[in-house]
Amino acid sequence: MSCLFTLEYASISRDLSNDERLHCVHHVHRVGLWPPGVLHAIILPLWNQGDKTMARVGFGIIGCGNIGPVHAEALSQVRGAKLVAVSDVVEKSAKALAGKYGAASYVDYRKLLERDDVDAVCLCVPSGVRGEMGETCAAAGKHILAEKPLEINTKKIDRLIAAAAKAKVKLGCVFQSRFAEGARLVRSAVEKGRFGRIVLGDAYIKWYRSQEYYDSSQWRGTWKLDGGGALINQGIHQVDLLLWFMGPAKWVRAESRILAHERIEVEDLACATIGFENGALGVIEASTAIWPGHPARVEIHGSEGSAVVEDGELHFWRFKKETKADERVRASFRSDAALGSGAGDPLSDLKCEGHRRQIQDFVHAIRDDRPPFVDGPEGRRAVALIEAIYKSAASGKTVRL
Repeated sequence: MSCLFTLEYASISRDLSNDERLHCVHHVHRVGLWPPGVLHAIILPLWNQGDKTMARVGFGIIGCGNIGPVHAEALSQVRGAKLVAVSDVVEKSAKALAGKYGAASYVDYRKLLERDDVDAVCLCVPSGVRGEMGETCAAAGKHILAEKPLEINTKKIDRLIAAAAKAKVKLGCVFQSRFAEGARLVRSAVEKGRFGRIVLGDAYIKWYRSQEYYDSSQWRGTWKLDGGGALINQGIHQVDLLLWFMGPAKWVRAESRILAHERIEVEDLACATIGFENGALGVIEASTAIWPGHPARVEIHGSEGSAVVEDGELHFWRFKKETKADERVRASFRSDAALGSGAGDPLSDLKCEGHRRQIQDFVHAIRDDRPPFVDGPEGRRAVALIEAIYKSAASGKTVRL
């Protein structure tokens, strides 16, 4: 299994078996992130608190298309969770997924919401209907973990956040890239000030989607239901990481194009220059027109250090003031991505590990009555920036956030 590096992950992972816990302890010690005494004295006892028998959280999946099966597979690996029911307007899809995991199936998602054994739902429907359906789920008293983006604009997201707060249910947004080890290390280094004065942060999503991809569903490539193109659908994970590392954006200037696809309303290429509140600058390049598709990359550069993350994995890690752990971190670089990649195809190399980690956190958020690691307001931030990028591209003007 993949190791989880931070103390925060002790909460996320306390459902692990003892053998898995010890594997984590020794792996973390190998890369020099925690002394073994601290790990055994602090992290293992935290994990052991989760050994008490607790009722499993019952999940429903609404939307059994491309990403729904990824949620189902992830749920099958989450301790303390159980897939109870699924729903899809295409009955054949619902029955197929339900049959694979021993769940009930429905065409009308409202029937799924009537079940007392469904505590939480994974919203895997098109982006432009998540808000309305999420509000219905909240009114039914169900916790909500929605795929990215939460919705296609901030107005709809704000309504969903308010509905969840009123119903006193948890609301989370799937940004599984935040659960990758490389991303967590960069965030930790930012918090410790290891980059010095941060001067530049960039996100590059040079992916490929075929014409058949856009033609496969009527909602793809539309403003009404997809909310946009390469930025809000494919690039939003890296936009989220960029903001997580760099902090809030202050202004954007952008341009977008449709260059390599037909019958779509939204961009397959966008470039934006960003000014951050900390004074740094940045660039976002997003495309679904670049063959064969390259690993998604986020870079952060400062006066005392630089780091590059590709598909969640560190590929560059250097600081002016090095520690003994840094060389071990570099030695642990891996060529394959633990969470997979969507560079050339949305599902061919996508692994469920990132979703498993995030759903595990969501289960603990429900049990511990705390916000999930990526809650509604966190999910809103990337959409707000992308909204500003679209506005700038349409107007040709700099847009301030």
